[in-house]
Amino acid sequence: MKYTIGKLLGVLFVVFFTLCAANSVSAIGVVSTITVRQSPEGITYDAAKREIFVANYGNNTVSVIADSNNTVVATIPLRSSPFGIVYDPGVGKIYVGCSDSKVYVIDDDTNKVVANVTVGLYPDWAAYDSGKGEIFVSNTGDGTVSVISDKNNTVVATVGLGASPKALCYDSGKGEIFVPCWEGGGPIKVISDSNNTVVATILLPETASIREPWAAGYDPIKDEIFVSNADGTVYIISDTNNTIVASLQAHGPTGFVYDSGKGLMFSANEYNNSVSVISNHTVIETIVVGLQPRAPAYDPAMGEIFVTNSYVNTVSVISDSPSVPNTTPGNNNNNNNNNNGGQQNNNADKKGTPGFELLIVIGAAAIVLFLKRKR
Repeated sequence: MKYTIGKLLGVLFVVFFTLCAANSVSAIGVVSTITVRQSPEGITYDAAKREIFVANYGNNTVSVIADSNNTVVATIPLRSSPFGIVYDPGVGKIYVGCSDSKVYVIDDDTNKVVANVTVGLYPDWAAYDSGKGEIFVSNTGDGTVSVISDKNNTVVATVGLGASPKALCYDSGKGEIFVPCWEGGGPIKVISDSNNTVVATILLPETASIREPWAAGYDPIKDEIFVSNADGTVYIISDTNNTIVASLQAHGPTGFVYDSGKGLMFSANEYNNSVSVISNHTVIETIVVGLQPRAPAYDPAMGEIFVTNSYVNTVSVISDSPSVPNTTPGNNNNNNNNNNGGQQNNNADKKGTPGFELLIVIGAAAIVLFLKRKR
């Protein structure tokens, strides 16, 4: 069967444009980088205001970011170094644990501190219990968890753990709080919010080289708790019987957040400056962010994950939609600040350029023309 040169070139150009279209859709990736103040640690999303609140540990402030344009719209001064931070939608307040053993309460209407609550020593992490309207605070310095009622901003209970608590999470399905601890086998303590007592203790496997769980995150669809260990392992716990049902390898996760829009778990990995995307107990993608990522927050309105990068004073914004190219280290920044620790490729917001595919098509066309001339 004979083909004219025109037909052959037509086929080649169809292939070329198909490759172009395929290349224009790529992996989940960073879409923006926002400069905040020194040493951002904790982060939380305010759904009512569509704002992200960032605890700047090294600057005694909280940065407020609008998700409409990813810019800092307010900076709130505090008296002491803030670390853990959580949004309470029931009262429209932000609760911030600080190194002076106080939790400061910020009104999201005015972005001003309206109260402070004395808790335990070094209140480094916080979780909101929507069932009770309470804030649970990990006091790493004295091995306790403080329970704050958002009705009057008072401590209504103090739960002794006998171990140093880390980044805890709330399980809305069971009405329980899971608290990773550093002490004797790396226990995860389970607190019932019905009586504020420890109802279960989960030990990490004895075969683990290190048993120091750091952070916990809740998957409400599968009723599972993700717990990171200092050796880079992530253990998945079923809240039905509080047993480990699976594990996977990451790179030192220090924080988790569940993306309800995509059904994915995101972990901020301090060891290799990345964020892991986890589906069905498997890491399906790893995204490069800034130096020393510490904590993530999910913005369902935008379908984005905000991640604090403590070492370079930035927040990376990750789109959970696979319509932007995956990122590699670069120097793009929303605020034209070059100190971003390799946040993002300069062309991260552009479609991929099908240069390699173009070379293939041109080469194929040249071969066709040469063979035609030989005849």
